[in-house]
Amino acid sequence: MYLGIDYLITHWPKGHLRRDLKVFVIEVNVGLPGGAQEYDLAHLVYCGKPSNIFTRIEETSLKVYGKAFKDYLHSLPLIQSLKPFKLWMDGKGPFPTVMHPGLRLEDKWVQYQLLRSIAPMPETISLDSRDLAAAESFLEKKKKAVLKRRVGRGGRGFRVLTDPHSLSALNMEYHYMLLQEYIESRINWPKDHLRGYVFSIRAVAFGGEFMCMYANLSRRPYSNHGIICLVSPGDLLGLADKEFATESFNQKSWEAELWFGEDDPPYLRHNLYEDEVARTTLFLPVPLYSLIMELSVKIERLYEVLDLSSLPKACFEPPVSYA
Repeated sequence: MYLGIDYLITHWPKGHLRRDLKVFVIEVNVGLPGGAQEYDLAHLVYCGKPSNIFTRIEETSLKVYGKAFKDYLHSLPLIQSLKPFKLWMDGKGPFPTVMHPGLRLEDKWVQYQLLRSIAPMPETISLDSRDLAAAESFLEKKKKAVLKRRVGRGGRGFRVLTDPHSLSALNMEYHYMLLQEYIESRINWPKDHLRGYVFSIRAVAFGGEFMCMYANLSRRPYSNHGIICLVSPGDLLGLADKEFATESFNQKSWEAELWFGEDDPPYLRHNLYEDEVARTTLFLPVPLYSLIMELSVKIERLYEVLDLSSLPKACFEPPVSYA
C-alpha cells in the first residue's frame, strides 16, 4: 500500500542530561499522500538533477502488483470512498455515500491503537470535550501537549498546550480530538535558539520497499507544508548550511495529476501547486536514517495485509452497513 509516514525526531528522555536522539511516528497517510513530488524537487534543487523516484514507483508497481501505478491506485476499493472523504474532511463536500471500512485509517486514534505496539509513538489519549478530567490530568503529567483533531489535515485545530486549566476555556466545537505528548523536533543554532527550525520528516513506502524521504522546515509551531528540504545520511543531526536560499515552484504536482486529473479543487491550489525548496540538505545520523527506512517498510507491510473491516471503529462512522 502506498503510504506517506510522518516522523518527528527529538532528544530523549526529556529532562535528562544524557539524552539520545529518538524517532517518533506521528501519522500515517493513505491514498496518494504527498512525498514523491517534494522529494524530487528537493533532489533537483540540491543535487542539480531530478531524482528517479517516479520511475522507481512505476517499476515497483509493475513488479509487485502487475499494473502501472495509476491503474494500481484506482483499482483499490478504498479509493472511491476516500476521494469524497478527503473533501468532506476539509469541509468542502458531503460525507461519502459509500462508506468503505478503510476510511477508519484516517482516524488518528485508530492509527495510534494500530501502531503503538510496533513503532515508537508519542503517548496519546482520546479527548472527550464533555469530560476533561482525564485530559487535564494527562497535561499536568506531561507539562506540554498537542491538541489535534482525530480527523483532519493541514494543521487545522492544532494547538500547543501547557496549562491544564486552559482546556476548559477552549471552544472545542469539533468534539473528536486527541491530546498528544509534545515532541520538540527542532534544529537550533548554537547560542541562537530563536533562529532554529521546527522540522518533520515525510517518508514514502510502497510495495514492501522504501521509496524516499524529505524534511519540512518551519518557524511555526508545526511544520506542515513548510520549506522542503532534502534529507541525507550523515554523522550529526543538522542542516548543511546555517544560511540558505530557497527556490519557489508553481506547478501541478505528480500526485495531483494522478488523483484529480483536470478537476483539482481551487481551494487546494497552494498545496497542489506551490512549493518552496531549500538549497541545502538536512543531515540525519545514519542509524536514524536507517531506522526511518525500516519503520516505513514495517508499517507499509502491516497496512498491506490489514483486515480493514476488523479495525476499531472511527469517530465519524454513521450507523450504516459497509459496502
